[in-house]
Amino acid sequence: MILKNQKGQMAVFIALFFQVLFVFFAMAINVGLVVHDKINLQNAVDLAAYYGAAKQAEVLNQIAHINYQMRQNYKLFAWRYRVLGTLGLNTHPYGFFGVNSLLPDSFHLAGDKPSVCVAHPAWQEYLDLDGISNFCREPILDLPNIVPATGGANFIPGYSNLVNYTITANNQFARICRESGILNWMFAARLLAHYRVDGLMRKNKILRLAQNLTQPDPLDLRNESIEAGVRKTFENNLTNSNIAGVSQFQYFNSVGQGSCANVATLLPEIKINPVIMFADIKTIPGNNDCRIDGGVPNRPAPNRPAGPSGLTNLPSGFIEEATLRNIYLPQVQELMAHWSGEPNTDMHSSIGYEKNPWCMIYSGVRATTTVRKPFSPAGPVVLEARGFAQPFGGRIGPWYGRTWPQGSPNSIAGSRTEMVDPLLPSRDVPSGGPSTDPTQDIANHSRYPGDALGLSSGRAINAMFETFRSRIQLPPVNPQIAPMAWNTYNHLGGTPNLENTGDSLARDSSTKRAVQRDFEIAALAPDVFDALYYSIEPAYHANYFSPLTTNNGAPFADNQKIYDFGSSKDNGQPNSTPQFNVINQIERARSLYHPQVEYIVKDWKNLLTSWHQAGAVNYGMDPAQFGRCEVEVTQSTYPTTGNCIQGGRTGYAVKNVSADFLQSSDHELGGGAGNSGPILNPPNF
Repeated sequence: MILKNQKGQMAVFIALFFQVLFVFFAMAINVGLVVHDKINLQNAVDLAAYYGAAKQAEVLNQIAHINYQMRQNYKLFAWRYRVLGTLGLNTHPYGFFGVNSLLPDSFHLAGDKPSVCVAHPAWQEYLDLDGISNFCREPILDLPNIVPATGGANFIPGYSNLVNYTITANNQFARICRESGILNWMFAARLLAHYRVDGLMRKNKILRLAQNLTQPDPLDLRNESIEAGVRKTFENNLTNSNIAGVSQFQYFNSVGQGSCANVATLLPEIKINPVIMFADIKTIPGNNDCRIDGGVPNRPAPNRPAGPSGLTNLPSGFIEEATLRNIYLPQVQELMAHWSGEPNTDMHSSIGYEKNPWCMIYSGVRATTTVRKPFSPAGPVVLEARGFAQPFGGRIGPWYGRTWPQGSPNSIAGSRTEMVDPLLPSRDVPSGGPSTDPTQDIANHSRYPGDALGLSSGRAINAMFETFRSRIQLPPVNPQIAPMAWNTYNHLGGTPNLENTGDSLARDSSTKRAVQRDFEIAALAPDVFDALYYSIEPAYHANYFSPLTTNNGAPFADNQKIYDFGSSKDNGQPNSTPQFNVINQIERARSLYHPQVEYIVKDWKNLLTSWHQAGAVNYGMDPAQFGRCEVEVTQSTYPTTGNCIQGGRTGYAVKNVSADFLQSSDHELGGGAGNSGPILNPPNF
């Protein structure tokens, strides 16, 4: 029997084929869901690593700015020494017979071996002592006393009075001569003491931040766990299936383990040995002539005579790092008492810290999830992702030397030509100091890359001559009030504690010496060298203090803040508030420097010299934004790094990087040919 009705056969085939189609359809859905979860997991890991690197970058930006303050502190010390300390010289541009034009770089003041001499009436303390004499007019001084009258007879009217007057005058002259030398030594010692006290306070902040950063679970600026924030970022960006299946989460802080977890390895300190000279004015035994030895004296013995008896027996010449701790005088006793165990004490002179390039700072995240899909015959699927992100583009500050071979504890400079700033004093490490000649360690610094003179330049010395001469009048108009005084530095005496005042500049309860403070602010304001080698935050207070919570123990609680120079916790001080920042420093410098001085930064926007990408997918440097700002922060906008909303930027940016990059053996990080190799802290997962 032949069946002629074949209807319904296709339905059977369709039913059978549908099972196959459904399997492929379910497989496609499963693959899509798994791929979606895999992409989601990778994105969440990358975002979490990016968050961790962003928090690291915030800490690095803070360290970088305080490290720049360390250089400002040194610049202030050198300026006080070379400009204020030599003000009494006849050849000084600001002195009693100063010039009235901007000097060329080729002019040198007393060669390059200036001596502190404050025995002249521009200083209130000496004005009170004498008020007439100037023992600082010449680098080499030899003043004879009054030759006693001889050959007369007592019966001549007034002869005995003349002899007595001569003796009294000579004794008075000898006393002022000896005390003038003591004043010079004390002022020189105080300059160095203030420099070191201020530096200690800023060191403590940098070390606190670095210690927080070099823990396995680092702390951010609010003293909160960065790992906790990384985990929250990771979890908040997961799909529901990934959240339910997380089986492993690991955060990797690249400087939280191994040798790079040691702050001294990550941020070696640049300890230096600055030398400061003073004019040791003495009376000559036998004739009581007052004299300054004009030669370059030998280094003084390490021990100084103690107590008042030592006032007449001070060694001449240099005050050095290694010997200063042994000096004892009542007026500086408290400052000196804190210095022992050189050079290991934190009170050692310092220009700041240099970042070890072989310790790369980055954040890593690794996570594993187990996801279940409705049509997966093979069961649950295990997914794993790794992500890394790195702060980059900012600058903690320059190295001391130009090369840093892998394995070296610090940058290397075998000679001054191998130093980034060849005018700095020698470094206090066996492998880093370029000189053993103390005359080459006299405090100085570069104003711009390639500067061969620094503050020995005539132009640098009298760069503010017009405003200086008009506001600090020499000789003083009022014979009882000198334009400057030591007591403007009294607030930084005693136990080193800058936090009591937040300020180490000249301060006076009256406004008559506010000018002394103004010129110090201008002297430490940014120059071209600073703009090139440091990440400088123009509006430091607004970006790092105002929006920052003050958790218990945070590095920047209200009682632990270190402000920019020019700020003060005492709002009654002239020209200073806690909000004073680098922008204000630049404004002060621009108003005081001669307009033809080229090396100072005259616009805060020129500090925006960090990396700025050219486009969304173009990571090249955008030169159009370098050192410029199109839209700056106003009072109505929220603070942002660099004080710029649209335009250039300062400090560290963040980018995602690959594991292959971090594990490479060809990183060219040490400067110079042949200084390549692997980093010290590659990822361990």
